[in-house]
Amino acid sequence: MSERTTEWAFTLFRPILKKLKVQKLTKEPHRVILSEYKKLIVARMERWVIIARRSSFADGTKGLAEIIYYESRNLFVLMIFVDESLYENDELELRTQRKMVAIHEFVHGISHMCLASYLRTEQYIELMNKSIIAKMKRTTSDEFNEMISAIGKLGTKDGTNYEIFTDDHYRLLEKNYSDGYNGNYAELFRELMLSYQLVSETIKVFKLQPEGASTSLQIF
Repeated sequence: MSERTTEWAFTLFRPILKKLKVQKLTKEPHRVILSEYKKLIVARMERWVIIARRSSFADGTKGLAEIIYYESRNLFVLMIFVDESLYENDELELRTQRKMVAIHEFVHGISHMCLASYLRTEQYIELMNKSIIAKMKRTTSDEFNEMISAIGKLGTKDGTNYEIFTDDHYRLLEKNYSDGYNGNYAELFRELMLSYQLVSETIKVFKLQPEGASTSLQIF
């Protein structure tokens, strides 16, 4: 198995995040089938489907990731739900917040996909059934507020002081247990939120605009 670094995960999963179009979620699901991507087949993740959509939460939850296994089809589904209140307008503040929540849940899902591809299917399912690893992860209102406080410090030394932005926050197994990922999940979150590649693409868009034309930064 190739070295599974943060860069490896970013290269593998950023195209999936873009295709999910989390900025434009509705209550109708956005779906990505990983078996349609050669690199994900090579990574042994071809039996996963990712579905993202808006949802309503009555308890202050801002996001939810849920893992479902369909035994009859030997298929795993990562469900990502983002609170519909984060879609009230397209101002930069809400665009940033819904992207932040979606990526937070997405990275939790990535940790499951990495582990499931590293273990035998039966081992991964056994861990899930024994509740050793959580099938569901919520972004609570407290976590959401913590992320809002920290988001401006991502990529800085102070940004590592928040538990929700640490590698351990996303890990499914205890330390000293191999889980199929040698990178850093917190770094992956930061790269997906504030990647150099995204900035470069945005600059190219501005350069291609005719003089005097207006455009807006699209945070995917």
